[in-house]
Amino acid sequence: MIKEVGAYSERQYQKQGGGSEYFKSRGVVMKRGGDELYGEMIGEYASKNRDAVLRQDVPYIVKGFWKHRTWQDQNGQNRHENMFYITDLQAL
Repeated sequence: MIKEVGAYSERQYQKQGGGSEYFKSRGVVMKRGGDELYGEMIGEYASKNRDAVLRQDVPYIVKGFWKHRTWQDQNGQNRHENMFYITDLQAL
């Protein structure tokens, strides 16, 4: 089930090789029982679903992939982040 749907967003950034590009995204908070998960649609999939109406009272099947990154904070401690990227979201 969907708990919250974020607005579509485009943020401009500078590519490493020069030039600029837009990062496109739309976030969704999903729930199942007591568990909640935040995921993002990105790129053309987010653009394609920018105006999609995602209802809170309808069950959905979601497909995607996890991405993990590690970095050191200002105190030299290792930090971790997990992100779920949505590649398909279909109402049942």
